Amino acid sequence: MKKIIMILIAVALLVGTSSTAFAHSGRTDKRGGHNCSAKSKQKGLCTGYHYHKKK
Repeated sequence: MKKIIMILIAVALLVGTSSTAFAHSGRTDKRGGHNCSAKSKQKGLCTGYHYHKKK
């Protein structure tokens, strides 16, 4: 019984923490977006202002 409870707690922790991860760690405004750097534009990663958080 203890083993089942521990497994359920572990699964709940993994599910709860995985949904809070974001693609971009810094330099975003209060809406979760930012302008691309020149380096990112050269690599073709983005073209301008874009968001990293769901609205």
